[in-house]
Amino acid sequence: MEIAGLDTGFFTQLLKGNIRTVKVWNSVINGETKAVTSALVLFELKRILHKIDEIQKWPDLRDAIIKNCDVVPVDLEVAQDAASLSHGTGLPAVDSLIFASIKDFRYILYNR
Repeated sequence: MEIAGLDTGFFTQLLKGNIRTVKVWNSVINGETKAVTSALVLFELKRILHKIDEIQKWPDLRDAIIKNCDVVPVDLEVAQDAASLSHGTGLPAVDSLIFASIKDFRYILYNR
């Protein structure tokens, strides 16, 4: 089974109805693809929904993510790995934390 690493951009595109993103999400819902995401993605999504005044979408989105994805926490090891990734690549801090939390899974990263 394919494993998809899903970042914040994936879910923002899903909310916009991006056809490729919807196709991937449907494969997750149908059990054809296993999805992994970081707990920080949920943080970013809720923050974005507040910012664009669409927070009413949050409960359904949150529940769908929790039901259909393995949500990986950020721990000490992930934080340290992310610091090195960020320093070495110039990747922003939160993006580094998200990537570091899911990078050990064999996956295809869908971010847009």
